[in-house]
Amino acid sequence: MSSTTSCTYFAASSKLRPRRDHYSWFWAFADKFANDTIKSVQNIPRFTRCALALAVLMAEVSCGSFFPGSNTITALQVTPASATIPPGTTQQYTATATFGDRTTGDVTSQVNWSTSPTSVATIASGGLLTGVSLGIATVRAQSGGVIATTPVTISQKQITSIAIQPLTQTLSLSLGPTTIQFTATATYKDGTTGDVTSIATWSSAPSSTASISSTGLATAAAVGTATVTATSGGVTSNSATITVIQ
Repeated sequence: MSSTTSCTYFAASSKLRPRRDHYSWFWAFADKFANDTIKSVQNIPRFTRCALALAVLMAEVSCGSFFPGSNTITALQVTPASATIPPGTTQQYTATATFGDRTTGDVTSQVNWSTSPTSVATIASGGLLTGVSLGIATVRAQSGGVIATTPVTISQKQITSIAIQPLTQTLSLSLGPTTIQFTATATYKDGTTGDVTSIATWSSAPSSTASISSTGLATAAAVGTATVTATSGGVTSNSATITVIQ
């Protein structure tokens, strides 16, 4: 805008204000201010003016990112952090989201889970990780562009005790159920625990009453009572009792 344009503007607006000669000092100041402002803007290098305009435009476009919707995930947290488990055992991970309204919620079943390298550990869609071989892997949870990671170490840990469940179970050859799944949980020297159901050595005695698979699934065979135990890392669990009826 030139100074001529500025004067034209004020002249065109004169019908809406008192006569100029009554307020000559005010209009002189206004004209000078307008002209000086225009000159100041014109004196700014073209690159700088473009940069300023671009900054304003980007701020306008990205304004929504400063005020995300209440259902928009702005952050993720994965737990447990820096876990250590033995090979062949599992560890359940959870993902907690922080939303745009600053509330939090469990999104374990909604995020995309992955591990790297998968030769050390793998993870299912629900966040259940399985240790594969000795080493360190990265556990990753992702929702859109929001990502959270935590390391997991797969190493041998000293087991101090093993507990199996259920402690008692009745099976019926005629009415059912005829099978029962046992689980084994190890407590390690460092105080942590882990599921060793799939890597423990299971035993049922006598096996003529109830047999048990390598993964802890017991099956009724004949009327009587059987005792179930699990062994891992040189440690044997508590005993569980299976009663088989007709």
